[in-house]
Amino acid sequence: MALSLVATLSAKSPAATPAKAEVTTPPVEAPAKAEATTPPIEVPAKPKLEPAVIKTDSSYALGFRTGSTFSQQFGRFGVTADDIELESFIKGFMAAVKGGKPELSEEKLQAAMQALGDMLQGREKEAAAANLAAGVKFLAENGKRKEVTTTASGLQYEVLAKGGDEKYVAPKEDPKADPKDPKAAPKADKQFMVHYKGTLLSGKQFDASPEGDPVPMSLQVVDGFKEALTSMPVGAKWKLFLPAKLAYGEQRRSADIGPNCTLIFELELVKIQDAPAAPEGGMPFPMPQGGGAPEE
Repeated sequence: MALSLVATLSAKSPAATPAKAEVTTPPVEAPAKAEATTPPIEVPAKPKLEPAVIKTDSSYALGFRTGSTFSQQFGRFGVTADDIELESFIKGFMAAVKGGKPELSEEKLQAAMQALGDMLQGREKEAAAANLAAGVKFLAENGKRKEVTTTASGLQYEVLAKGGDEKYVAPKEDPKADPKDPKAAPKADKQFMVHYKGTLLSGKQFDASPEGDPVPMSLQVVDGFKEALTSMPVGAKWKLFLPAKLAYGEQRRSADIGPNCTLIFELELVKIQDAPAAPEGGMPFPMPQGGGAPEE
């Protein structure tokens, strides 16, 4: 519930000056100061919806959110909308929502899901080979451009803005320190404040930092990103071309990022700073997911 807050400032009137005995005219009071008030914040009235509209719109909202969750959960296995027979999907969905029993036996359900898994596995192998070939071809041509630098690892980058002189400095190890003592390990907790945008070879954007302030990033990222973050100067903006081996490799990352995908990023390094102290039992910043195999 939205609350309107009204701040009211009031000032007391100063006391009237007392009149001298010989003065016959009444004393003159100082005029009272007008109260200063802050106008209340107007909260727009909630639209009144008819019951039929509520049911229609909320049903769509629930369906959209459920579909988004479904896409994230099964898209990482390569399941797409084309793999779903809509009528049967809705029938099974509603049976589960109502707490009913499936029309198919457990044996048939298991057999169908096993067959789907086998089909997806074969399709992923084909996609991995096709994506790898497309990436190799693209990087070979891209590396010929004079604006592009190719490092020993295979990372390609194009400098869009040079930046300054400050760069990441790796922590030095103390040769006298006991390697078994965790307190003696060099502190490598740094935050890289960045803006970034990621696209596929097709040009489709799959991720981006939000508009506005830069976001923190650690070195717990894919190898290509880590190499760029530790090489580029603060203030620089690079366009990165990550071969699959420096990105997520043979594993599908999401519905968009398939196996052996070459990825393109625009990365701007705004600042390098110490990471905040780690809370007890946790890391100082959220750990991004790696490119490992999806959990079963």
